[in-house]
Amino acid sequence: MDLEIPHGADREYLIVFGVAAIYIATIPRGEPCIVGVSRDLGQTFDGIRDNWPWSEIGCAFWVKNRDTAEAIVAEATEVLPRDPEGRLAVRAEFARRQVEAVAARWKITLTNHDAAMSRVHAAVRHVQETINHANATGDLAWFNAAYRSWRIEAKKFGRVMSYAEALARLRKAVTKRLITLDVINLDADLLPGIFPELPKQTAENYVDGLKKPVLSSRTRTRPRPKPRADGSGRRGVSH
Repeated sequence: MDLEIPHGADREYLIVFGVAAIYIATIPRGEPCIVGVSRDLGQTFDGIRDNWPWSEIGCAFWVKNRDTAEAIVAEATEVLPRDPEGRLAVRAEFARRQVEAVAARWKITLTNHDAAMSRVHAAVRHVQETINHANATGDLAWFNAAYRSWRIEAKKFGRVMSYAEALARLRKAVTKRLITLDVINLDADLLPGIFPELPKQTAENYVDGLKKPVLSSRTRTRPRPKPRADGSGRRGVSH
């Protein structure tokens, strides 16, 4: 398959950006075909292959959001014939022209998949180079210290996170900031989105000036039953 399926940081960038793909998939002979919408082409491709093993995604266009993509697909395929399995009984090239015609009529820009991936590669490379430079110059010391502290605390609760995963979370947070604010800042205010919140330690309460643990309902000691007149100590049964 010639079409590049986004993976890793590229996939992450597209999902954070919020765009959606209109894709056209078909078997080698070109008919029937499937026209659909996806925000994760890799997952979509796997799903198509599960149902129709010889299918390939032949082309894709990117638009600003899922709603726009779904509206275009609905309009472009509304009157097209379908086979018993629900696929379009037309050649992929014809379905593509239908999608392009609807977008042109509605004055909606379709970004070719190759062009979109070129932009994604450039943005992801810029983010990664910025992180690498900060790490090399010591400007990422706040992140490394936070990772060590989180890892020590997390071990108490059986939680683990590799340094590579922590860096991937940092990259995602920086990417989101780049997309939403058009800036790249490696600041400590990114931390809440990187390291998951850990369970709280045993709650503490201050009574009579002394710090005492607050027992949960599971650990709170139940009062002993008062002895009965017969000395059995068992509780009576109410009727």
